[in-house]
Amino acid sequence: KAKRKRANASQLSVLNAAFERSYFPSTEERLRLSKQCRMCPRTVQIWFQNKRQSVKAKTEAME
Repeated sequence: KAKRKRANASQLSVLNAAFERSYFPSTEERLRLSKQCRMCPRTVQIWFQNKRQSVKAKTEAME
């Protein structure tokens, strides 16, 4: 089994900027991001899923 690869700082800046534009990017947008970040499209999809859950947990913790 391959070791888990974490997104580096440059990839995170691109992904976070895209996340601020849209919480739910289209398939085309995810493909563009995956090419730009040199990541698998599935990895980008999962990053957005995890980020949405993280934001949801933080907002619920504040209430």
